[in-house]
Amino acid sequence: MKVCCNNTIFILVRPLFLGNIGSIARVLKNFQFMQLRLVDPPKNYKDSEARRMSVGAFDVLKRCQVFSSLSDALKDVSIAIGTTSGQSRETPEPLSAITHSAIRCSQNQLVAFVFGDERDGLTRDELMRCHRTISIPTNPAFSALNVAQAVGIIAYELSREKLNEENESQEMHPDGKLDDELFLQVDELLDNIEFTRKFNRHVILRELRSLYQRSFFTQRERDLLSGIIRRLKQKIIESESSRTL
Repeated sequence: MKVCCNNTIFILVRPLFLGNIGSIARVLKNFQFMQLRLVDPPKNYKDSEARRMSVGAFDVLKRCQVFSSLSDALKDVSIAIGTTSGQSRETPEPLSAITHSAIRCSQNQLVAFVFGDERDGLTRDELMRCHRTISIPTNPAFSALNVAQAVGIIAYELSREKLNEENESQEMHPDGKLDDELFLQVDELLDNIEFTRKFNRHVILRELRSLYQRSFFTQRERDLLSGIIRRLKQKIIESESSRTL
């Protein structure tokens, strides 16, 4: 079992430099990955510098999808893996820890590797939007890689791994759109039971979503949780109606 390149997406969030965008298109094509997404890129992201650095991979750049937010870019993605230099508040895993699970998931669902901008990387909220956070082991005194180099290392590691297909589960995981819908339900439920307030709602939802995503719920488990929430909301509505009679 090898990685399914068509189901493996690389997402750049707020990329700043056209040269890096072009270099990333090139290195992805080197390893047969063609799925590139950009979140809030420069308007001229396909201009001369990006073309020059892509060298034979302008087709990857030309077909890339552009989104206004990371949440939109992850709507159809089942497993999102954020990247960090290790200087964030999150505790990242080594790349080797997630390679096998990413390859397994890519057989029948979309997997995304998410990279932040060249200066600041991904925000804390963006890292929490991902199911797992990884880093590439580097010199602790100089840990931040150029983003194109980081993409190349991950693409290489994915392409060289081959898994034994025996006893490998192929459980389906919900995509980002379904997760968004679930947490709209959670938000409404927490509001109905007065668990959240305006000042802490965002923090609580962010932490609950992070917990949920680290648990790697299957599609069935997500549907079960959604059904329980709907039933709880229905019972709350029935209870409130009976009190007003």
